[in-house]
Amino acid sequence: MQTSKLFNTLVAAVVLSGASITASHAADSAPKAQAPADTVLAANAGAAVTDDTITSSAKAALGADAQASTVPVNVATKQGVVVLSGDVPSAEAGDRIVQIVASVSGVKEIKNELKVKAAG
Repeated sequence: MQTSKLFNTLVAAVVLSGASITASHAADSAPKAQAPADTVLAANAGAAVTDDTITSSAKAALGADAQASTVPVNVATKQGVVVLSGDVPSAEAGDRIVQIVASVSGVKEIKNELKVKAAG
């Protein structure tokens, strides 16, 4: 009788741990939500940096780049999310600006609201 109880307890523990592992695996293999096309997730989001510091650093990085420094871009940061807005001469110029800002320490995400405007 005692062996039967022990065996039933053991079987129950194995079944429950198997269910837990299955649920955990299902959560890990579920498709991840993707960010919208105008949102860029930055790789260096681990640092705890203030929004003002991020904005200042992003503006300084853009000013130090020969191509990006000639394009007037508005930079705003809230909780590590940088919003870029303004008119750019080409999609390539906008991509360059996003790339530069993504390299700034503390940036968690970039919302790209840049608009391509033809010169003239």
